[in-house]
Amino acid sequence: MTGDGLTAYDALLARRAAALGLALALLVFLAMVGTDDVASTHAERLGRLSALASVAGGGAAFLTVVQARSRGEMQALGATGLTPARASLGAVVGGALVGLLGAALALFPGVDLMPLFPRALPAEAGWVSENGVWLDGVRGIRVAADGAVSSAGASRPSDLVLSTPPLMATLIALALAAVALPLWAAAPGPLIRRAFVSFAVASSAVFVFHLVAAHRIGAMTLVLPPLLLLADAVALHRGHRWS
Repeated sequence: MTGDGLTAYDALLARRAAALGLALALLVFLAMVGTDDVASTHAERLGRLSALASVAGGGAAFLTVVQARSRGEMQALGATGLTPARASLGAVVGGALVGLLGAALALFPGVDLMPLFPRALPAEAGWVSENGVWLDGVRGIRVAADGAVSSAGASRPSDLVLSTPPLMATLIALALAAVALPLWAAAPGPLIRRAFVSFAVASSAVFVFHLVAAHRIGAMTLVLPPLLLLADAVALHRGHRWS
């Protein structure tokens, strides 16, 4: 049990976490199908699922480790000389596999990643002058110099967001999250610290995806939220010892 390679128990924990993670991911997808508006497509739902798969993997790793602790399995491993981080490795691997499957899902041609990059549409009409003609692109109204009113066709949401998602930066961010979330979830830590880090990471992720969609920051900024979570996960594991 003290070897460097994965043990049979690690494989057992990995299977538990992977099975639970897949079940959670399926539940998330079914919830999207049941609650999304009628205009949503399966391609868009799969795009959101590619990001939420890492959350499912993190939740599965957490539940797997909690179950192992309640059974006394973690304490038994500690008695053999393993650190808490090493004892939970199987659960982390299983949860990470679920998250990485989500990242791989983003590579499929039929998956639409644009829902990950939201950009609010203007709430009010905005008039702009083009060659002597006043145009409201939101409502699709054109007013000529002689006062004639005609339809210009309302702007679609797809016209006001990124034309294509930054695939490489998105994949790197999803892969980092796939590893960071299970690693962070498997590490014990103070509730207040976990709440603060969860809020900070979730808020920064929403903030960064919006800014990338608005072309305000570079696409590689997407990796910052999962890197923040990964750093806290490493710090939690280093500071934890068997009680």
